[in-house]
Amino acid sequence: MRAGMSVMLKTADGQEDSGVVADSPRYMEARYYKAPLPKVLRRATAEDAGRISSIEVLEDRAFNVGKKKIAEMKLPMKLINVKYAFSKKKGTFFFFSEGRVDFRRLVKALAEKFSIRVEMRQIGVRAQAGIAGGCGDCGRELCCSTFIKSFDPISVRMAKDQNLSLNPMKLSGACGRLKCCLRFEHAHYVAVKKRLPSIKKRVGGCNCTATVVRQNILAEEVTIALETGDRITVHADGLTRMANGQYTLVNPIGE
Repeated sequence: MRAGMSVMLKTADGQEDSGVVADSPRYMEARYYKAPLPKVLRRATAEDAGRISSIEVLEDRAFNVGKKKIAEMKLPMKLINVKYAFSKKKGTFFFFSEGRVDFRRLVKALAEKFSIRVEMRQIGVRAQAGIAGGCGDCGRELCCSTFIKSFDPISVRMAKDQNLSLNPMKLSGACGRLKCCLRFEHAHYVAVKKRLPSIKKRVGGCNCTATVVRQNILAEEVTIALETGDRITVHADGLTRMANGQYTLVNPIGE
C-alpha cells in the first residue's frame, strides 16, 4: 500500500467501508488505538469508486436536509457531518451539543426521508476538529484526523512537567482545548524527572556548595553551579539518590 491509495475495509462491526491510505506504514503505539482497527480487504476498483462518489452525493444531501430539520425543530444541536455506510442502508449523523438532546422526532423524519437506518452520534469539540481536519503548529495533519480514535484527558500539569511555556495560545489545539500531543512524551518526562534532582536542589560530592540550576530532560542531564563559579553537566547515571532524598555524585570531585 502507498499513501493516497483507495482501499476497501472491513470495520469492527463487520460492515464494508471505503478509505484512503493517509500515510506510509509506520510504527504506532497500541495505546493510541483503543478502538479496533479496520481490516484492509482489497484495493478499491473502478466500480467501488463509482459507488463512493454516489455515497458522497447522498451524504451532502443528508447533511443539508439534516441541518434544515434541526432548525425547523429548534433542537439545541449542531450537525457536524454525515457518514453513509457502503451499503447505503445506514447513515450516521454526527452532532455537537452542550447537553442531552431529545432527537427522536429528528431520527424519524430522517429515516422516512431517506429510507435508511439513522444513528445519531454526539461528539465533543476534539472529535469535531478531527472531522473538520487541518494542520497543527507542527505542520503535520491533525492527530485527531489521522490516528487518534479515542481522547484521553489532558491537563496543564503535563505541560508543567515538560517545562513548556504555559501560554494558552501555544498549548491549545485547533479545537481550542489542550493539545493531545502533550500526552505523547509526558510519561517519559515524569520517569526521567524522578531520576534527576530538581532546580535549586543541593548536590553532594562536589567538594563545595553545589546547586542544580538547569534540567535537560531529553538528555537526562542537570547543570550544577559550583560555589567556585564553575558549572558542570552531569548525566542521571552520574548521580546517586540517597535514602534521605539528597543527591550526590557517583564520582565525587577531588577523589
